[in-house]
Amino acid sequence: MVETTAPFHNRRIATLRRFGRLSRVLWGVLIVRFVGVLALRAVPSPELDPPRANRIAPFDLRITATEPGVTLRFTRDGSMPTAEHGETYATPIRIATPTVIRAAAIRDKAVSAVVTGTFLLPSGVAQQTGAGCPPIWGTYEGHPMTAHYGVNVRPDLRGQTAEAFATALRSLPSISLVLPPESLWDSRRGIYLNPQETGEEWERAGSFEFLPSDGDKAVQLDCGIRIQGGWSRRPEESPKHSLRLIFRKRYGASRLRYPVFGEPADDFTTLILRGGNNNSWLHPDAVERGRAEYLRDSWMRETSAALGHPAARGRFVHLYLNGLYWGLYQITERPDGHFAAKALGGAASDFDARNADKIISGDDVAWKQLFAAANADIHSDANYQRIGALLDLPSFIDFILLNLYGANADWDRSSNWYAARKRTPAGPYHFFEWDGERTLEAIADNRLTTDDDESPMRLFHRLREHPAFVRAFAARARVVLGEGGPLSPAQAAARYRRMADALEPAISAEAARWGSYRKKVAPFRTGPYEIYTRETHWRPEVNRLLQDYFPARTGEVLRQWTAAGLLPQP
Repeated sequence: MVETTAPFHNRRIATLRRFGRLSRVLWGVLIVRFVGVLALRAVPSPELDPPRANRIAPFDLRITATEPGVTLRFTRDGSMPTAEHGETYATPIRIATPTVIRAAAIRDKAVSAVVTGTFLLPSGVAQQTGAGCPPIWGTYEGHPMTAHYGVNVRPDLRGQTAEAFATALRSLPSISLVLPPESLWDSRRGIYLNPQETGEEWERAGSFEFLPSDGDKAVQLDCGIRIQGGWSRRPEESPKHSLRLIFRKRYGASRLRYPVFGEPADDFTTLILRGGNNNSWLHPDAVERGRAEYLRDSWMRETSAALGHPAARGRFVHLYLNGLYWGLYQITERPDGHFAAKALGGAASDFDARNADKIISGDDVAWKQLFAAANADIHSDANYQRIGALLDLPSFIDFILLNLYGANADWDRSSNWYAARKRTPAGPYHFFEWDGERTLEAIADNRLTTDDDESPMRLFHRLREHPAFVRAFAARARVVLGEGGPLSPAQAAARYRRMADALEPAISAEAARWGSYRKKVAPFRTGPYEIYTRETHWRPEVNRLLQDYFPARTGEVLRQWTAAGLLPQP
């Protein structure tokens, strides 16, 4: 037996040894190549001096390498510099107009991570032309929607002088978004030329910079950028689209940690840049253009907070896209599962969250149970208690009170509210204010008849049939609308006045960018078409709300609710 198997055994050992030597050689080659790849990739990024800034006077920008022997290349159009693309840096770059710089260090064919810096000078914004950008932003019924990049600074328009415009730009922080031009403007894959496309496949990599007006504590982080919103996505409805910022590991950091809304710093996975559509100077309807003052949505959210409930924070900023001034925006939190987790405790994965009729995390099992109970025998005390386990009734009453006070005219099952509940352990749904632009319009507006299944108002109409809910509603209404309450005439107006005073210096910039769009560039739907300014349009609407609306609205809704049987005598 030994004689017959030994040759085979020896051959097998020899084969294994040869294979082992070959494996070691192959592994060695792979390791060498891997180390070589790492060496090629590990090129330190250059540094910008200054890194990014709001400036008043022109200055020289320097790009410096952190190791010798590399080539520095940079671009000014938002594109990514490579070994073959971009200008070669040799001497300091004179910055005299708003400029975006993207720079990289190159060794052989290896390219460092790209550094992005935006440098803003208010004096140069008024001369922007959008050279090289597309002349058309989509079509409507076969008609092209003309693009608009300019700024209308005219000494003959009161409050629209170059000095007022520069002051307006310096009155707020700025946000700069920088993307490769094709990610914005390409007819097939650019998000701005395809604004109605949705989903992660229409998210583009870009750079986010927050630039305080005083130049202190600026921050830059790469993120995903996509178009945000519903009706305002349509190019004929508005050329000024809202945007969503998503922070993911594949772009850099999985979250932004920064005091976006003031100290202390907070963590964000998503932020929204709201451009404003209803009751704005860009709306197709002349009546809504005439009501534009840009504060209604933020007033609704801040009033929800004053009522004692979690509300998405926001602040006004000036937005730049690839160095082009894009107007007044409000950066806000998105009241999704991450927001609910911070507000109510727990992890985002613990929550069912919805954007109106769209599930954004979790499922709709409890949601279906809630509406099944609401649409059942509402007079049953047991069923009313079942609803109370699925819906936070005190916060819901405040949510309804606020939207009825504001007479929300754009509010149904499919739009303009968020809701979330903790799934583990099981908790009730909370509703969050969102997109309250169609509020605070006519003093006598009454939305008590608004109804739509699986909407907040359907819950309200079903619940108001139960005496316990009516008593709770009436008791809370007397508190919040009574003297000193958040919806009393004095408190409602004081909150609005504070917000209007803070925004007023910046409105001239929005007027210069978009105030003449419907008259000069793209008239659409209804006239008259005017050139909108702070002096002739914004201030009169603010004064109407302060002098007429808030003093009278509280009494008006009390009369409406009394007539509807919602305020029985205690």
